[in-house]
Amino acid sequence: MEAKRLPVVSRLFATLALILLVACDPVARAPATPTAIVGTRAVIQRHGQELYAEVTAVTGKIVSTEYYWQDERVVVHNYYRGLYNVSGIEFGYQYEADFDYSLLEQLFPLAVGKEVSFRGNTKNITRGSAIDFWVNIHVIGEKTIPLSTGGRKVFVVDIITEYKKGNQSKRKTNTVYYDPELSMVLKSVIHEDGYQSYWRAVTVELPGNARTPSPVQQRRAGTVMI
Repeated sequence: MEAKRLPVVSRLFATLALILLVACDPVARAPATPTAIVGTRAVIQRHGQELYAEVTAVTGKIVSTEYYWQDERVVVHNYYRGLYNVSGIEFGYQYEADFDYSLLEQLFPLAVGKEVSFRGNTKNITRGSAIDFWVNIHVIGEKTIPLSTGGRKVFVVDIITEYKKGNQSKRKTNTVYYDPELSMVLKSVIHEDGYQSYWRAVTVELPGNARTPSPVQQRRAGTVMI
């Protein structure tokens, strides 16, 4: 009798082991699409100026965010899962990064220590030009950042980009503070060419609680770089 029960018990433990394996598999636990909510708005402070960013679309794994200053749209960014900018409009120019987006999926779900590197090029569609780049993205920590609406738990992610065009090269480090629940960057510190630029969200308003937006005049040329 005991001998007959052994195969059944073995199959039971094998099934439990498979369930645990799937539960612990980061890819299996990663949501199929970002958890961003269209209409979420972040009020941002940047060098004494107040801007706001609003999630305007979620298309597959791309989260589109528009940035406004003095009720005028100045920048449009399309982020992979709300973390890494892959296309958009800045200063009236439309651009798109050309690389294998699936490489970014290796980072998700985010965990400290995860890292990915890749090469590609950014096409300035408006001008018909392109520039090559190399990127390293490294999840370096976790923390809680204070907002007027309450603290938010974020991952701290270093994004190092090296650009090359002809004989000229340039390096930029962008440390972003990414909220995985909102699929939104809430703080950014950029070092480039010996200078530092910085912005941070001071409040986040979910749809239904957001302020009534003012009439917006969209223009091609912006004055604020995010």
